[in-house]
Amino acid sequence: MKNKKRLIALMIVLLIAALSAGCGSKAVPANTEVPQVPVQEIPQPTAEPTPEAKSGVQCPLDGQEIEDEADAKLRPIAVMLDNEYNARPQSGLLDAEIVYEFPVEGNITRYMAIYHHNISDKIGPVRSARPYFIDKALEYNAVYVHCGGSPQALEDLNAMKVDTLNDLKGSPCFWRTKDRKMPHNLYTSTRLMREVMTDKKMETKSAPAYFKFSEALLEPDGKKVGSIAFSYSKGYKVGYVYDANEKTYYRTINGEKHLDKESGKAVTAANIIVEKTSVKVLDKVGRLEVKNIGKDRGYLLTGGKLIEIEWQKSGRKEKTVYKDLKGSEITLNKGTTWIQVVPGEVRVDIGE
Repeated sequence: MKNKKRLIALMIVLLIAALSAGCGSKAVPANTEVPQVPVQEIPQPTAEPTPEAKSGVQCPLDGQEIEDEADAKLRPIAVMLDNEYNARPQSGLLDAEIVYEFPVEGNITRYMAIYHHNISDKIGPVRSARPYFIDKALEYNAVYVHCGGSPQALEDLNAMKVDTLNDLKGSPCFWRTKDRKMPHNLYTSTRLMREVMTDKKMETKSAPAYFKFSEALLEPDGKKVGSIAFSYSKGYKVGYVYDANEKTYYRTINGEKHLDKESGKAVTAANIIVEKTSVKVLDKVGRLEVKNIGKDRGYLLTGGKLIEIEWQKSGRKEKTVYKDLKGSEITLNKGTTWIQVVPGEVRVDIGE
């Protein structure tokens, strides 16, 4: 009997132990963080940037697209610029669509920069008028901007009733700086010139088409040329060096890059047109008569290539037409064009 009670008691103890083991919870080690399951974010579609509105309208002078369609109707402005040693570096040349370089008296050269839709806050130094520059400005129906001029130039401007902004006549679009001495310190800007033109009702409703432009990079069927230089006189050796990677020409003066005074940026060109011509000295002062009317030969450099061309101008107000030797009007690459007017005695060096 006693053995039976002991057996029953032992069975009860074992049953209680088994129940305790089944109901117990596992212990969590101290200082152990419960891992968090990362929540995966559902990727959201990236919004495409809104493309800038395109006008689809090209500048008639450089072929570049104009942001504001209304600007296509702006009247060109032709500004006379100093190139005497004390006037360098100039301001605003790199903003012009077209730039001319002519010889003037004193064995130096001078520029005329044509501005259409580009904006320039400082242009200069502004200098005086010459008749042969006027001939080119008339081709664009441009407002001619200058400070005085030779007797013949002033007579021509009056006789031909050319719209002008002349500092000596009090046009309120000029200022003088203190960092240079007169006459190399006279400046203007496109904003001030446009304001005066609007006030005097000089603006027009259209701008003349001038060059034809290629949509793709143009490499004419000509000689591959890496550089060209013109030795106008001592201190006036002008050159262009082609950068094949950038597809542009860097302008040089006396072997150094031509820089803009305000930004320090290099002056570049997409196209270079060379007009060969003849020059005659008119008086003791050394004033020149440059042959603008008629025809002669020259060169076009664009896309790293050079071709021979012929230029022809039938009258002072008529457009100069440039054709290749097969008789087709030339096509240019989009961008700034520099036109070098070169007398026959000026040495031209062409590099490979």
